[in-house]
Amino acid sequence: MRRLVIAPHMDDESLGCGGLLAKHPEDAAVVVVTQSGDERRTEHTRAMEVLGVTNFRCLEFEDGATQQHMNDLVARLDVVLSELQPDEVYLPFPSLHQDHIGVYEAGMRSARLSMSPGHWVPNSVLVYDIAVYDVNLYPSDLRWNVFEALTEEQADLKAAACAAYVSENPGGAHPMNSIKEIAATVGHMRKVDFAEQYALVRQVRR
Repeated sequence: MRRLVIAPHMDDESLGCGGLLAKHPEDAAVVVVTQSGDERRTEHTRAMEVLGVTNFRCLEFEDGATQQHMNDLVARLDVVLSELQPDEVYLPFPSLHQDHIGVYEAGMRSARLSMSPGHWVPNSVLVYDIAVYDVNLYPSDLRWNVFEALTEEQADLKAAACAAYVSENPGGAHPMNSIKEIAATVGHMRKVDFAEQYALVRQVRR
């Protein structure tokens, strides 16, 4: 099973899919769309080390401007999908942040069925939750209907990966400081100790 997590920013992959990445590091790749400077890049490398992910890269788009470069972004993601040929693609929920909307829309377009030779179509497309943003700018039919059970060790690794992003942590009462508690809450609602939640967009079972 090849899994590809596409993240708008360096930290979204850990906030949304850190448990999944800790669970399947050898089968996972992370592609971050925007760059946010050397400090954030160093934190991102540390987070990937914590999760055990060795296949990660950044597309170097301007932070906050993904929707202005949609054609280019879709084309770049098409190349990534053709190269990595993932079975599952994970995209950010299109919530409040403009880059999350842009990356979600670009990812959906890249995961399309295409007339182009060599275009890769993943079997499954899922959307991940980033608890920092709880407002939606437009309605969607996305529902949290897939739950990835985690061990306590995997939940701890997710929390440690998020903690690597020191420059992004505002301190105090904030989702960045409640990663394990959120995973426990999601898990307990599904009768497991810890979990992450996802919205299934498409699944082809073979």
